[in-house]
Amino acid sequence: MINGRSDKVTHRPERLVLLGFIIMAFVITAIACRSPRPKTQTLTGYQVIRLNKVAVMPFMAGLEEAGADSQATHPLDCTMAQFCAEVNELGMRAEDILTREMQAALERRLDYRVANRQLAEQTYDAMPLDRTRDTPREIARRFGRALDCDHVMLGKVWRYREYQENQGASVGFVVYLIEVENGRRVWRGRFDRSQKSLFEDLSASSAFFAGGARWLSARELSRLGIDQMLNSFPQIAE
Repeated sequence: MINGRSDKVTHRPERLVLLGFIIMAFVITAIACRSPRPKTQTLTGYQVIRLNKVAVMPFMAGLEEAGADSQATHPLDCTMAQFCAEVNELGMRAEDILTREMQAALERRLDYRVANRQLAEQTYDAMPLDRTRDTPREIARRFGRALDCDHVMLGKVWRYREYQENQGASVGFVVYLIEVENGRRVWRGRFDRSQKSLFEDLSASSAFFAGGARWLSARELSRLGIDQMLNSFPQIAE
């Protein structure tokens, strides 16, 4: 009996170590992929704004913007031809999908203060546009006045790549909130992220659970980015 008891005591630490490895393997298997910690950048020029109605202008495709505020000419003051460009990493209907996701996110946040999407699209399509002279800022103001809105959300996307085997979805876009009366930019959000495997970025494991512990589609990744950007959206004065 003494020998038997000794054997049990001797093997107990080994069993605990083995149990620990089993638990660790189970956890790693359960989270073989993750949702990313979105690389979101926001700039709030005004903490509180008076916003009665905002319209979402259809997203445009264009080249990536990095350090836009340090450029000699602000992107909003370039011509539409310079602001918009053909990009190779856009999936089907990328601009339309992002427009709809931004519209839905703002409606959840601002409710009746958001202009009707169908009316906004019809208004934008009917607007005359000179790509060599008009700037995004000017177009946004014209668009807002046509819809009787005091603010316009303007967006540009440069990457929208769907999930493929062993390669996560990747999305990059920027949005600007423009005050119609004077063309002032009161808020900006930028999102640029590619979903990676858990093992490539263990520090992002906390965000992995927010997306359901799985690979995301480009649309889901965009939605996550928009929601995180809007966390810094200015407060609305009543």
